[in-house]
Amino acid sequence: MDDFKNIYGQDLAIEILKSAISKEHISPAYLFSGPDGVGRKKTAKVFIKAILQNNQNQQSTIRKIESNNHPDLLWIEPCYMVQGKIISQTKASAESITIKSPPQIRLNQIKEIIEFLGKKPFESERSIVIIEDIERINESASNALLKTLEETNSGLFILITQRPEKLLSTIRSRCQFVPFIRLSDNVINKIIDQLEVVQKIDDIPLEKIKELIAFSYGSPGQYLKNIQCWLSISSPLRQKLDIQLTNQIELLQLAKEITDELNIEQQLWVIDFKQNRAWIKEKNSNIVRKLEELRKQLLKFVQPRLAWEVTLLEINLID
Repeated sequence: MDDFKNIYGQDLAIEILKSAISKEHISPAYLFSGPDGVGRKKTAKVFIKAILQNNQNQQSTIRKIESNNHPDLLWIEPCYMVQGKIISQTKASAESITIKSPPQIRLNQIKEIIEFLGKKPFESERSIVIIEDIERINESASNALLKTLEETNSGLFILITQRPEKLLSTIRSRCQFVPFIRLSDNVINKIIDQLEVVQKIDDIPLEKIKELIAFSYGSPGQYLKNIQCWLSISSPLRQKLDIQLTNQIELLQLAKEITDELNIEQQLWVIDFKQNRAWIKEKNSNIVRKLEELRKQLLKFVQPRLAWEVTLLEINLID
C-alpha cells in the first residue's frame, strides 16, 4: 500500500481505503466524490492494484491496470454518439474530434457492465467496474445501473464524480462515500512546481496565469485543464472573452464565434470561467445564475448559438 504515499492531501480518503484493505472488508460500491483533478482516478488505480495484484506476479498486474488491459477491470467513461458509433471522450480528445453535444454514460455501457459482471473473474476474486464522471449518466442508464448495484455478486463498483447531487439518491445510498477535498495552496504549489508543462508556458501573461490558478480551486489537474482550454481558444476569441462587450452586434458575433469555434466541452469550460470571473471580480450572482441556465440549456441540446445569443444579451442588460 506504499503507492498511497504518492497521493497528496487526501488523508481521509486514503484512511478509508487502507482500512478496508487491511481489514479485508471491501464494500460492493464506492463513491469517490470531490473536485476534478485532485487525485480521485489516481487513488482508484492504487486501490484496485492492492485488490487485484497477485503476489506471484505483481508487476504484470500493475502493467495491465495501467494500460487498462486487466481482464477483471472494466473502465467506463462518458461517450459521444458519432454517426451511430460510440466514441469515448478520451478518444475524441486524442483524435481532436469536434462534437457539439456533451458526452454521456449510456444504456449500452450499463449493458456492457452487466455482461462483464456475468462472467467469473479470470485472475482475482472479484471483477471491478470503474465509472468515471458518473454524473453524466442519462436517465435510462441510471435506472439500469441502480438495478445492477442491487445485485453486484462478486463485482466491485467505483463511481467517480464531482457532482454527487446529480445522482439518484438510491444510487448514492448503495455506495461507501469516499470524500476528496480541494488541496491547500502549499500542496498545489508543490505539485505545480513539478509539472514541466507549466514551466513551458510563454503565451499566457502572468496576470492570466494567476487567474487560471485561482480558477483551479485547489486542483492541480484542473489547473492543467484550464491552461489547455485557454490555449485551445484562438487568440482573437480569447481577447473578446477577456473584455466586456456592450454592443449588441458584437455580442451576437461573439455568440457565433463561440459556437463555431468551440466544441461543447470548451463551451462549458468558458461558462465556468465566466462564472468564476463574475463572482470573484464582481460578486454578481445574477450573471452566475444566467450562465448556469445557459449550461443547462446546452446540456439539454438546445441550439447552442441561440442559447449563447440570448444569454449574452441578457447579461449585458444586467451589467
